[in-house]
Amino acid sequence: TVGDFFVLFLYFCAVCLMILSSRDSQDPKRASRGSISARVGIRGFRRSVKITAALRINLLVLYAVSTMSRPMCAVSSLGRRLSSRRILPAAFQWGASVRLRHFHGTGGAVPVAPSAQRSLSTLPSSLYGTPLSTPEGRALMAGLDVRTVAASDDDHPLAVYTVAGSSPEGRVPVLLLHGRTWSTLPVYHLLGGPIFAEKNGTDASRSTMEALYNYACGDQVQYMPYAMDFRGFGGTPHDASGVVTPHRCVGDVNTVLKWVAKDSGRPAVLLGWSQGALVAQLVAQNPSAPISKLVLYGSIWDPLVSHPRAPLYAAGPGVPGAPPDAPHSAQKNTFDAAIEDFTVEGSIPPEPAMEFANAALVSDPVKAKWSGLHEFNVLDPSRINVPTLVVAGDQDPYAPMRVQSALFTNLGRGADRTWSIIANADHAVHLLDGGKDRFISTVCSFMENGEVAMCPVPDDE
Repeated sequence: TVGDFFVLFLYFCAVCLMILSSRDSQDPKRASRGSISARVGIRGFRRSVKITAALRINLLVLYAVSTMSRPMCAVSSLGRRLSSRRILPAAFQWGASVRLRHFHGTGGAVPVAPSAQRSLSTLPSSLYGTPLSTPEGRALMAGLDVRTVAASDDDHPLAVYTVAGSSPEGRVPVLLLHGRTWSTLPVYHLLGGPIFAEKNGTDASRSTMEALYNYACGDQVQYMPYAMDFRGFGGTPHDASGVVTPHRCVGDVNTVLKWVAKDSGRPAVLLGWSQGALVAQLVAQNPSAPISKLVLYGSIWDPLVSHPRAPLYAAGPGVPGAPPDAPHSAQKNTFDAAIEDFTVEGSIPPEPAMEFANAALVSDPVKAKWSGLHEFNVLDPSRINVPTLVVAGDQDPYAPMRVQSALFTNLGRGADRTWSIIANADHAVHLLDGGKDRFISTVCSFMENGEVAMCPVPDDE
């Protein structure tokens, strides 16, 4: 028919354009400057083809062909013959989505699964301009829903994540706080999502959010994990100050806790990791905080550490003599910094460790600037009066045993307290082969048992 010949004509046009563009992609210098790898096709053939950004219009033609409602046997047969003779620079599979991967030099970043590619129009507007608006960033969100919660004092958009399609009904809410350098997605949703699970099995996932959601204590207790990004991390953009402070984090966490309480109908368990545990402790020191229990995981609190204040009078940012807390030029995160938490030999294979590093550099390519750390000086475990779990790896270099002991023994009286030490584990227990399941079991056992602080759902302010 005329329609069939028209589609065949478009197919040959696309082939010609792809052949021309593939010549440019053979230049390694062009490739190292940021070429694009695409996977497209018609029925069963997959090969990679590199095209330069200037000729990405070719993909639009291919997409128009691949989304035609009527498949063509002639085109499919022709594609098989040309591919087998290596005439085509890439094979084509009918109806497949274009898959893009950005290459940094000779090493590739996170591959983007077709179903994980979200149109920018489907993302919250607050994610525009953040690292998560890129194809690689959207891939990290596979299996999650993203909500935007406005900060109570300045309406700054805060990214909050839940398991895709999950409902809080009948579940205990848990709010997860990340640490000093890396945001929610690499920390709490590593190798998560249905595409990865289908390919590698659910056991290969290191997503704490999925593990919490799927964990059931008997037939009674189930959990609804939430996670948020502090300002300047992951999907939450910087504010005008360009820095993140402890008190600002506390205010934002309280905002999200109130939102979670309304969404789920009950106060949340608050879990903070590393420096996020310090923020969680600051939140919990307020007796009116809408939390039911507290988990201080790998807390770096140390009673012997006191953070200095910045000088009152000094030159402005970028000028010699500027205070150490003044905003400064962006400092890029590094691969080595991303994997430095893995210190126990044999605790995690190289592949997931490298996946963590890649995901961390996608979600947080620039190091967030912390300021006003002296605000942590008011931390006082005796002011915590909710049921609390202190948990860390026995070989955690940032949370030595003497500090964990001081933290636990000085917790306020009148509430349940639990101290758990996980053997053969370092700072990132929840990502380790021998630690992730024990970590989830320890946390869920604590949340299931013992008394719960009675905290009513906050009213609208």
